[in-house]
Amino acid sequence: MGTNRTRLPGITLRDAAPSDADAVMRLLADVNPDDPDAFEDVRPNLSLPQEGPLSHFRSLMVVAESDDGETLGVLVGGVPLWLFDHPGLDPVLAHCLAERIAVITAVTVDPEQRGRRIGAELIRHSVRRFTRAGYGLLSLNCFPALESYYLGLGFSIMDDLSVALGPLNAVGHRWGDTRVAARVLDRYTAFVDVPGLASPVVSGILPNTRFARGAYFDGEQFCV
Repeated sequence: MGTNRTRLPGITLRDAAPSDADAVMRLLADVNPDDPDAFEDVRPNLSLPQEGPLSHFRSLMVVAESDDGETLGVLVGGVPLWLFDHPGLDPVLAHCLAERIAVITAVTVDPEQRGRRIGAELIRHSVRRFTRAGYGLLSLNCFPALESYYLGLGFSIMDDLSVALGPLNAVGHRWGDTRVAARVLDRYTAFVDVPGLASPVVSGILPNTRFARGAYFDGEQFCV
């Protein structure tokens, strides 16, 4: 389990361990207080072996810690579950995309420590980790009040997330109460503006999935 010094005095980042469970769950409880079960899978995941490609296989769980061992913040991310619920994706393709598209499901900081850029440091760390693990896109749900915050961290803000599966084929997902913030992580992946769509299409996330140049959406299908 490595420890990473940050640019913030007296604060380090490290992969979460089973002994962090109570502190992590306490911080996550503030993320969605109306749904106490929103992060019920995090505690058992913390007991999993720490192994690549992320901290706990396809999950990333990182804590920000003070020099005296106090847990100040936590970031949780991993597989976008919508991939496995989408009617346009078969399980094999969903698994392939899950190795290239990641999502931050929660990032939170102790209320008494906010304003110290701990959350931003956790997000920058996650960008590096997902990039090194071979992901091409990092996404997260974004409320309007935080759009400028994520723009400042290199993310693009859009109404939905559309992913190209071929030159004239894409699947999309929309969140009901939020927009999506997304950031390209490698040279193979790009955002492509498509006339007729309000949000760009993620092109090249898998081999042979670059979207066709000059393509547009006529309201029913993609055309060139």
